[in-house]
Amino acid sequence: MKRFVLAVALLLSMVVTALPAHAAGAQTRHFSFKGQFAAAVFDTVDSSGCSKTFVTVIAEDRRIKQAGSPETTLRATIDLLQFDRCSGKLLLSAFGLATLTSDQFQIDKQFNAATLNATIEVTNSLSSNTFPVNVSVSWTGSGDIVREKNHVHLKEPGFKLNARFTGTSRNATASGTVTDGTTNFTPQPAVVADMGSTKRGEVVIIHE
Repeated sequence: MKRFVLAVALLLSMVVTALPAHAAGAQTRHFSFKGQFAAAVFDTVDSSGCSKTFVTVIAEDRRIKQAGSPETTLRATIDLLQFDRCSGKLLLSAFGLATLTSDQFQIDKQFNAATLNATIEVTNSLSSNTFPVNVSVSWTGSGDIVREKNHVHLKEPGFKLNARFTGTSRNATASGTVTDGTTNFTPQPAVVADMGSTKRGEVVIIHE
């Protein structure tokens, strides 16, 4: 189940940059991708027991083919969600995506280890403020490499997404820092972590 959750998160992160800013009439977009990835989800609560923080980090060495033009991209996405459980107030909801250089994200083919060291600009949707986050996360593989096949189907008014994933993955442990210079949002190891390789991925996006 954990691996399925991470696969879904990976697929949806790949879709983000494929979506047009504005859909004009009915549109169908199809693209395929393959490559390696490392993903981790952190879930921590502060000493007061009120402030809870979720952080999702995904790094990708991906190759996308869209409209006949192949594209190779090293990139990372990060989601920050923080809320006060005592008051029920959302404190932070931020997302960022960055293109990486080869020295910023490294992963070996057997998924024994991976590292991500990068600065990513994130935007807080609550305030529209943008700020840099320094990310330094390391993954260590554990257990067997497993072949997987997953299917994700989403349908919303005016929008459909059909995505398929075939590849291999390996459970992992992950730890490190995700900080804005004042707060380390990941003081504890990840609760879920994974590394893998997408042998075949296909996404069909339909705007009606």
